[in-house]
Amino acid sequence: MGAQIPQRLSIVQDVAKRLYSWNSHISTLHQDEGNDKFTICCISDTHNSKPSLPDGDVLLHAGDLSQYGTFDEIQAQIKWLDLQPHKHKIVIAGNHDLILDQSFVNTHPYREIGKPGKTRQDLQWGSVIYLEDSSYTIRSDDGHRKLRVYGSPQTPKYGNFAFQYDPIKSIWNHRIPDDIDILLSHGPPAAHLDEGGKGCKSLLQEIWRVKPKLVVFGHIHGGRGHEVIPLNSFQAAYEDITVRNHSWVALIKFIIIWAWQILTQLFVRPKHSHGMHLVNAAVMGRRDSSEKNDSIVIHL
Repeated sequence: MGAQIPQRLSIVQDVAKRLYSWNSHISTLHQDEGNDKFTICCISDTHNSKPSLPDGDVLLHAGDLSQYGTFDEIQAQIKWLDLQPHKHKIVIAGNHDLILDQSFVNTHPYREIGKPGKTRQDLQWGSVIYLEDSSYTIRSDDGHRKLRVYGSPQTPKYGNFAFQYDPIKSIWNHRIPDDIDILLSHGPPAAHLDEGGKGCKSLLQEIWRVKPKLVVFGHIHGGRGHEVIPLNSFQAAYEDITVRNHSWVALIKFIIIWAWQILTQLFVRPKHSHGMHLVNAAVMGRRDSSEKNDSIVIHL
């Protein structure tokens, strides 16, 4: 987990947030309720804990399996995950999972991780699929349904941890394949379940380009939760104010789109739209807390 100080809202952002919140109370997104869905159990930031998990088709772990990133910690978590009943178990690393970042191991020999016989290559993954800037396709038993998952451990640099990048660089630009259904990233995108501004702007921009059905992450423990957002001009205008453009002109544009959205919902039968699920699945609570969160289950 990285701890960054959330930015204070400007007047423009505060007004936009209030209008957005009010609109969300009357706006509904169409959620399919069918029997042909994958049941997906989402967790992240277990930090050596082994919570009880509900059954399902897919288990996704968004990183920070361990606390100190040692071989024994990671192997114990893999063994626990391997014993879970889910047919598909997919994992990425987090910034605490030091031994999985070979570059970090090579540049920090004094940490004494990655000793002979206890290196990344010696880990026994069993039925667990490990993704590191790579993809995996989930298929149903009958072969008629599939979900393509892309996983990446990268997070903005904060402190001295694994898989980190300079936050001013747009490392996500066209990094994610166009055809994915699920993005599994350790850190959150900006403006979503990121505890007031700790998420990555570059990741948010890439998510809008790819538009996956589900984004699962963790890292920011206090942001734990589940959102479903529309992929429309109203949402885009709100995020523009929240993340990039704090001008009054941007607010006026947002208010116009907001008013049109309200009128449409009140006087015209709204078209059902399918939203994008965003899940911060952090199991551990806030720093210095013994709080433990349940997994979050999504049907997709």
